Amino acid sequence: MTRLSVVPIGVREALRHVEAHHAHHHAPPGASLAAAVSDGERIVCVALVGRPVARMLDADPTCAEVTRCASDGTPHAASMCLAAARRAALALGYRRLVSYTLLGEAGTSYLAAGWIVTGLVEASQRWHTREGRTTIQGGGKVRWETGPDALPADGAAALVAGMCVGRVEVSARAEVLPLLRGVA
Repeated sequence: MTRLSVVPIGVREALRHVEAHHAHHHAPPGASLAAAVSDGERIVCVALVGRPVARMLDADPTCAEVTRCASDGTPHAASMCLAAARRAALALGYRRLVSYTLLGEAGTSYLAAGWIVTGLVEASQRWHTREGRTTIQGGGKVRWETGPDALPADGAAALVAGMCVGRVEVSARAEVLPLLRGVA
């Protein structure tokens, strides 16, 4: 029987886990904090919390973003890790956490961790205006939120997101990020 527990993890080790286990995104450049779930000695899921990517959200110092949650597929690990990341961020004084899933993903782990759908986000047309920016997965996204200052649930967005599960393709990541290639 699996015995999962929340454990501390350094950001660098969490970034390596994301690179090895995230289905369709590379590890982000960094994070403010990381949470992990283990099954005995083995890390099975990590969540990275950092500054919000969206400029409007980044202007609020009490808002943080879960930029990645990466599991090896162990049942319940992702929802446990998202809940731990929420508790850690709230304990540090953040009042609103946001995160995004691709339109077409179920978001079951977010639901199980108590997050709510607060909207749909169109693919940015301006992301590529700065040199060096690349997009691995473009397309629409579902915004999830939690915390005392989270926006209210958007039932229409949740309905559309639910209808897209299994109908909108979510392709796997093809390559390994060069920065972490060969890093143990």
